[in-house]
Amino acid sequence: MKRFLSFFLLVLFLGFLLFFPGQSLVYAKNGLLLWFYTLLPSLLPFMILSGLLLELNLLEKILAPLKCFWRAAFGLSCQGAYALLLGVFCGYPMGAKITGDLYRSGQISRREALYLLTFVNHPGPSFLSAYLCVGLFHMPRLIFPVYGILYASSFGTSLIFRFLLSHKRSSRLLAASLSQAEEKAPRSPAFGESLDASILNSFESIARLGGYIIVFSILQGMCSLLLSPFPAVHRIFAGLLEITTGLSFLLQGTEPSLALLPAALAFTSFGGLCVAAQTRSMLLGTSLPLKPYLEGKAVSALLTLGLSYLFFVVIKII
Repeated sequence: MKRFLSFFLLVLFLGFLLFFPGQSLVYAKNGLLLWFYTLLPSLLPFMILSGLLLELNLLEKILAPLKCFWRAAFGLSCQGAYALLLGVFCGYPMGAKITGDLYRSGQISRREALYLLTFVNHPGPSFLSAYLCVGLFHMPRLIFPVYGILYASSFGTSLIFRFLLSHKRSSRLLAASLSQAEEKAPRSPAFGESLDASILNSFESIARLGGYIIVFSILQGMCSLLLSPFPAVHRIFAGLLEITTGLSFLLQGTEPSLALLPAALAFTSFGGLCVAAQTRSMLLGTSLPLKPYLEGKAVSALLTLGLSYLFFVVIKII
């Protein structure tokens, strides 16, 4: 069944490229421009710097002063905390990339990597403020409430999965596994070798992200064509497929209002199947499954939906 579905989607994709070349070109260009003008300049420098820090094993030295806080608040080692911080400040899928890199290099345990995947990926602050709050809803006053709800939902997700993990194994063993990961960190190679390795790895990763964005942009075009007679279904599917264009479809033909904000934030928190595919790409070369990521994003989306509906629709804090 899975192979048949994959074959069917490939035939649809090929048919769209062959019979609708003009639309395919437009959507492919949109994906390429999004990658070139947004993702490449915003993520590539952080990828190179992050890879360099990982290669030189400097993370623990930088984050060690707050080691007790990372353990108490998130149940993370210093290395895991770095993945969380980059995931928050750089946006999708940087958190997953750092998690995969840390696990490949043996700086975090498998248990911590699986735990991180449930909540480490976040929408970037610039996406939330510039694109969602100002660009789509035209309400700059939403910026800090939106930050609060999305990051509170992510923290709630971490608590839920930390609780579930603690019932499978005691928190003492979790802390022990974190300590072992820190102790097994390899020796630092030369700076020049580390920089070369970081640049090559970063360009490979950013090229893969660009490929996924172009593919999913074309898929959005297919959805627009096939689901245009069903606008409600189209909006939901577009939001689940890719958040940037999906959010614009959600508000298409309507006046932006707080009633639509819970759905928009839920789609943003989930990240879309495009980000899930990018996340899977960032985990290549590891034995880490995608399932914990999907479970975590589903929980985070539900928490975001509930909190945003409570604050923006019921209480009406804005």
